[in-house]
Amino acid sequence: MGVPLARSLQGPITLDNGRVLPFLGAHTAQNLVKARQRFMKDLVEPYRESMSPTVWRAGVKLREAIGDTSLTIDAATIGKDWRNPRASTIQVFAPTRSSVRGDGIAHLTFDEYLVFSAVAGQELMAAAGPTLGDARGHGQIWRCSNVSLLNNDQTALWEMMTAGRGIVESGATTGTAYFEFTVDDGFDLDDERTWPLYYPAIADNIIRMEELRADRIRLGDESFAAEYFGVWPGAGHTVKLWTVVSRTSWDAAGVDADKLQLPDTAAGIGVDIDPYDRGASITACTADPDKDGLLEEVIDDRQGVAWLAGRLRELAPGVAAIAVDDYGAGHDLVVQLQDDKLVGPKLIAVKSQDLIAACFSWDARLRAGGLRVRRSDYYATMQAEIAAVQRTSGRGWQYERRGPIPAKTVMASTLAAWAYQHQPAQVADSQIW
Repeated sequence: MGVPLARSLQGPITLDNGRVLPFLGAHTAQNLVKARQRFMKDLVEPYRESMSPTVWRAGVKLREAIGDTSLTIDAATIGKDWRNPRASTIQVFAPTRSSVRGDGIAHLTFDEYLVFSAVAGQELMAAAGPTLGDARGHGQIWRCSNVSLLNNDQTALWEMMTAGRGIVESGATTGTAYFEFTVDDGFDLDDERTWPLYYPAIADNIIRMEELRADRIRLGDESFAAEYFGVWPGAGHTVKLWTVVSRTSWDAAGVDADKLQLPDTAAGIGVDIDPYDRGASITACTADPDKDGLLEEVIDDRQGVAWLAGRLRELAPGVAAIAVDDYGAGHDLVVQLQDDKLVGPKLIAVKSQDLIAACFSWDARLRAGGLRVRRSDYYATMQAEIAAVQRTSGRGWQYERRGPIPAKTVMASTLAAWAYQHQPAQVADSQIW
């Protein structure tokens, strides 16, 4: 990100055809909030510290609003006009296909690329390419990330790594540049004398050896080696399966679809939307007719979210409660449906503390054998997601949604159980006697 920005400080970009364009760059991270935090800390603060207050006030304009964060630079000393084409701008945006599309840019950075699935990465790149517009051949798209144990061959980062290494091996010198910082073959994690060679932050006194030793204990050897030294685990083995939910508990919960039917009117349904636009899921929950406990079934799972509102209106007459996580994309759905005549009266907007309680309750019920799941159309999808599901850290945990493998069916099932247990009181229609 630094090189094109440094170039922009010297003025706009002159293309081969003689046309002069301002430099316009865009930067993203896992989400818009993270992107803004990184933008302010890693870019704005260093630039501000490198300039005198007079130069900063004269040549730089900073917008700090959450939805409009940008840095505009105009080196002109007279005739100052921020609308002048010579002014250059870098801004932050949300890592979604719709946000990537837009005005022509000269530089686009995807940070924290490890969070995207292979499909999401392909979609983002397809949307990003045309934004280079008139700067094509001069513009750049950068994809940056550390490595994690979750980056298997289904993730965008793994795809980037295999393609990048292939380019290096082919000897290509145009089109794409690939940089990878990792350890040499035969690296011994136990030999701490080599750590400063592969992790420059130690020699630069940014982090201390005792802090690394503590992180190694906390993360475990495999995760520590990936996060700090760029050690890639093998393809197909990077996502640790059945570490949060045991395979025994899951197998015990499954029941063949032809042996047990879900009632036409389920007591509650849960809805979850993946934060990276990888789809959404709906799960139905009711009392188990054969034993003391709950019976659940994933009844819908699709790409995108445009279909959700209509689908919920179809299901609303047959359910008593509809639970949605009242945060992020889920909050937008709550706002959209809270005044709906069919869905609104049955809608439960689950707040942060209740979501933590819902995760704990669902997990405990599954382990205790108080939950059964029908093996119907979307059962295989849920099994793949629950096998790889992770937990967030802290005193109050919840299922982690930000991994390479989505957790939308798991969260929808968690919310469905919460809906069943917290059905809103139904107010009878008023009558005049």
